[in-house]
Amino acid sequence: MSFLERLARRDEDARAVGRHGLLLLSLIFLLVSLPILRFLPGGGLRFSILFYIVLSAAVYANSAERWTLVVTALAAVGALASGTTAQATGSMTAQIVSDALGFGLLGFTTFFILNTLVHTQRVSRDTVVGGVCVYLLIGLFFAMGYILVIDLGLGALHEGGAAISRMSSDVSSFRSTVLYFSLVTLTTLGYGDVTPVGEMTRMMASIEALIGQLFVAIFIARLIAMRGDHSNATP
Repeated sequence: MSFLERLARRDEDARAVGRHGLLLLSLIFLLVSLPILRFLPGGGLRFSILFYIVLSAAVYANSAERWTLVVTALAAVGALASGTTAQATGSMTAQIVSDALGFGLLGFTTFFILNTLVHTQRVSRDTVVGGVCVYLLIGLFFAMGYILVIDLGLGALHEGGAAISRMSSDVSSFRSTVLYFSLVTLTTLGYGDVTPVGEMTRMMASIEALIGQLFVAIFIARLIAMRGDHSNATP
């Protein structure tokens, strides 16, 4: 490989790491800030604000190609517009539309980054950062899926024997609990304090747990294999 080709690849890797790194930071910021912002004025809107920050980072992560940028930007704008309408009017329909668009954008971003990781031929910082992003995105993606299922009346999550639902005093508490359940399921910790009720939510939880285990196993194996191939190819 010539010097110019190596330089071009290095520049491309730097841009990719920048996009994925920003997305990773937004996801970590969401997880860390959710419990902290609860005690600040306007804390009831903390999940929505942090979620839209993640969606903005997801749009940037998909900016490598024009068509992906357009699709994800439209989805993010639609989610923001319908979410703002839901907050102003209390419309459940607008809220479901916002959640559905966010759910679709997260799914698209997860698939897009995962597809990039599958086709990469060498281990780089982008590979590792992208893999961590995919893992966290899976948890957030399923959390939005649970929220949609609950709002549509197709299933429920119970905590302490009672179904969790949206609370007028803290509209973010419901979503934070669902995200907690999703991440606990993804990592198969299984605390049992929040449990799925209904065939739809139980099946989703089972699928998420399987994906969480398989992703870690396959991703680590992929990294080791690529590292081995790179070492063998190095003279």
